[in-house]
Amino acid sequence: MVKKLRVISLVVVMFAFMLSACGNSNTQNENGNDSANNNKNEDTIELGQEELSLPYVSWASTVASVNVVKAVLEDVGYEINAQQVEAGAMFSGLASGSGDFSVGAVTLPNTHADYWDEFGDQIDDIGVTMEESVTMGLTVPSYVNIDSIEDMAENKNNIGDNTDWTIVGIDPGAGEMKITENDVMPGYGLDEWTLQSSSGPAMTAALKRAIESKEPVIVTLWEPHWAFIEWDLKYLEDPENYYGEPDSIHAVAREKLKEDAPAAYKILEQFQWESEDMGEVMSMIHNGMDPEKAGEKWVNDNQDKVETWTEGVK
Repeated sequence: MVKKLRVISLVVVMFAFMLSACGNSNTQNENGNDSANNNKNEDTIELGQEELSLPYVSWASTVASVNVVKAVLEDVGYEINAQQVEAGAMFSGLASGSGDFSVGAVTLPNTHADYWDEFGDQIDDIGVTMEESVTMGLTVPSYVNIDSIEDMAENKNNIGDNTDWTIVGIDPGAGEMKITENDVMPGYGLDEWTLQSSSGPAMTAALKRAIESKEPVIVTLWEPHWAFIEWDLKYLEDPENYYGEPDSIHAVAREKLKEDAPAAYKILEQFQWESEDMGEVMSMIHNGMDPEKAGEKWVNDNQDKVETWTEGVK
């Protein structure tokens, strides 16, 4: 009888121990899950304002940047309204808060120095997306027999007569146009020359026509740009260095975007790529692909890089 009681007691103790172990295990699992969820919530940045406006200027390099960033932001849940505007309207819109952010068009410290002096204290400079990569200057096909801007003033090889004394430019609000008109032309004594305003696409169309006819042409151009991939071009030497050293491209935003759309701001902070990356997108667009499709394709083909931009955001 005593032996039977001992067995029953042992069974009861073992059963109680098992219940206790299960209870501890469940508690640990619940605590572990709660901890994981807490960590997840701490690490995940919220979208905030989901509809964002992206004013941009229709320059080839900017169009490439805009459509890549648009694709990335839309993948995480934003609705991006990309609006083509003039350079001045882009800066004033960001300063007033009517535009939310912009990528690819703001190059500093040289190209857009005037705009930055006027609006910089009202715009959030998020950071550099491509460092010291932007060069610019008066550009000719390599077969044009001049090498320097000084040759234009001297009408070397009748360059003025053969081009109607005209420099084919882009939109009048562009930083390169301002530097050309206010510094380069008076600095080199290009009094007989006219700077013709147009647009980025119109300028490259004029360049294409001249190259196909093997005629001389002088345009305002910059790198990175698909034209340098498509054709054999050269910058005219700028001995006075009016165009300055290479610029960096910046992502910028209206004030308080960081508070209103924290996930978008985080992605823009982490958005950095190389001129070769931008060149791939520009080439796809130049060869006939829809710009949005080109941006989406590049994003799909470069997920390793994209994941560094979206780290901490979902």
